[in-house]
Amino acid sequence: MCRPRFCAYCHDMIPDVTVTQAVFGDRPRGGRAALVDATSGRTVSYAELAAAVWPAAAGLVRQGLGPGAVVALHLPDTPEFVIAAHAVLAAGATLTLIRPTVTAEAMARRLTETGARAVISWPVLVDIALKAAEATEVERVFCFGSEPDVEPFATLLSGSPAVRPRLDPARDVALIPYTRGTTGPPRAVRLTHRNVVAGFEQASGIFSAADTVLSAIPFADVIGFAGALGPALRAGAMLVTRSGTGRHDLLRALQDHRVTVALLTPAEVEVLAFEQSVGRHDLRALRSIISTSGPLRAEIARSCSVRMRCPVRQAYGLAEASGLTHLNLRAAEEGTLDSVGRGLPGVSWRIIDPATGTDQASYQAGELRLKGPSVSLSAHEWLPTGDAAFADEHGRVFIMGRMTSAGPEPPTEPEVVLAAHPAVADAAVASIPDRELGLVPHAFVVLREPVSAPDLLAYVNGHLPPYQHVRAVHFTEAIPRSPSGQVLRRALIERARL
Repeated sequence: MCRPRFCAYCHDMIPDVTVTQAVFGDRPRGGRAALVDATSGRTVSYAELAAAVWPAAAGLVRQGLGPGAVVALHLPDTPEFVIAAHAVLAAGATLTLIRPTVTAEAMARRLTETGARAVISWPVLVDIALKAAEATEVERVFCFGSEPDVEPFATLLSGSPAVRPRLDPARDVALIPYTRGTTGPPRAVRLTHRNVVAGFEQASGIFSAADTVLSAIPFADVIGFAGALGPALRAGAMLVTRSGTGRHDLLRALQDHRVTVALLTPAEVEVLAFEQSVGRHDLRALRSIISTSGPLRAEIARSCSVRMRCPVRQAYGLAEASGLTHLNLRAAEEGTLDSVGRGLPGVSWRIIDPATGTDQASYQAGELRLKGPSVSLSAHEWLPTGDAAFADEHGRVFIMGRMTSAGPEPPTEPEVVLAAHPAVADAAVASIPDRELGLVPHAFVVLREPVSAPDLLAYVNGHLPPYQHVRAVHFTEAIPRSPSGQVLRRALIERARL
């Protein structure tokens, strides 16, 4: 039976500070590099970052953009994003994040919904910002650099930096991100300073001061902001900012800045696993790869881990929970590369049957629900994530996809189901010629403890739609793989003499 995971992490254990205080605190780091721009190589030290944030915060307060005001950030991932974001938060205003790829129409809707009074934009984006602001409550548009019809952000930097607005971290809203919008329109979420700081606390063990961190998840996404940017700076790490989105830009940034921890999407993990050009880059500095923003197949995680010679761990999070809530810290040791783990400190979770509201047994799919100090609900409420998941008897969570009106979406691959079985150490599926049906899928399994083939067959097909059913299960001593980790299916079939 899978029991809900209740965490004893108390709200009183969350520091009673604002987001900016949590990041900068009383830890002087002086000339240590805080940010490095992947495109230009320009670095910003912790001292320079603080010297820009506090005067800009004072400038915002002088412009009436302090507590109670909402300011939209419309910037690429650059050092200026970090300066502007913490200036807004240090001023006591509420920050709403808008991706550079959002259209003017969509941006206008968000400015209206959040009640934003100002926008901070970028030279190549400012025309979109001006158009979006036309029919909204936006009074000021600031821009880095000198552009017509907008105010230079530099004008905020003159004056005294001695601004410390009085805020209640438990009540004052710090951040208004938007949900993913995978099953409906993106929805605004209001996160207090306490929520966001709790999210930082949950992710506190991921980074150290010795790390160089790169997030391919944009800072305008709450996972990038609260799962990477905030915790990395709070730990004293150096963060690589990267406005490009191409795979070659990614590889160059990883190599040139000797990145040690990379937060990537599943598609980017697949690039590292199989892309030929990866071999032309020196990525030996990587010590950890974290995959988030979608399920990652165990085979791809294993291939990437073998090729990069470092652990590949799946993570899970969402806007309503202030970033990451799950990270599989022991994926390689436990052979659960397709799991997101047991939950980070401070996170309580359960998997329920949406029809009855009762907790599901181990390996039974349902909706994942969350509770904790980082969640944007009152302490006694469970957050419905809208994500289908199941857990094994050890409390490890496996994300299957989004819920549908009929219930959880089925897993996309039989390997995902087989790998989750406690008796299975490794698994692969290969198509075998059949005289009547053509090619039919057969499963090949390496056992860690005894189980019968009929039981495994019933298990895997019981979790899959009919069109994905496996015809047979075969036991083998090992799954043959190439040096990069890809399954050698022809060798597997020949070994089984099929």
